[in-house]
Amino acid sequence: MEGIRCVRHVVALALVVAGVSCERFSETAILPSAVTENPTGPALVNERWRIVKMAMAHDIFTIEVEVVEASNALVVARELVEPLQSQYAEILVYVYADGEGSGGYVPLKRIDWTIVDGFSELEY
Repeated sequence: MEGIRCVRHVVALALVVAGVSCERFSETAILPSAVTENPTGPALVNERWRIVKMAMAHDIFTIEVEVVEASNALVVARELVEPLQSQYAEILVYVYADGEGSGGYVPLKRIDWTIVDGFSELEY
C-alpha cells in the first residue's frame, strides 16, 4: 500500500517537476535553478514565476513559488494547481515576492484549493 501511495505522489509531481524522492510520509523537492522547463507540465521558471519548493503529505500538496508581479498570484496558482487537482484533496500555494522564496521571508499570500471549496486566498 505504501509503495502505491509513493508512486501516486511521484506521478503527480512529475506533472510539475522532474526528479523527486520518495519517503515514507512525504516527498520534498527543492528545485535546481538550472531546470527551467518540464515538457509534461508548466514551466518551473519563466518570466512570471519560479517554483522554489514542493512537498507532499497524505492528500495535501504544497508549492512555494516566487512571483514577479504579486497581482498575478492567483493566475499563477491556478496554472500550477490545475494539473494536480485530480490527485489531491487540498493544494496549498505559498506565494513569495521575487527573490524572497528562501531565507525566512513571510509569503505575500497563501492560496488554498480544496475539492469542496475551490480556491481561497489569505494575505499575510
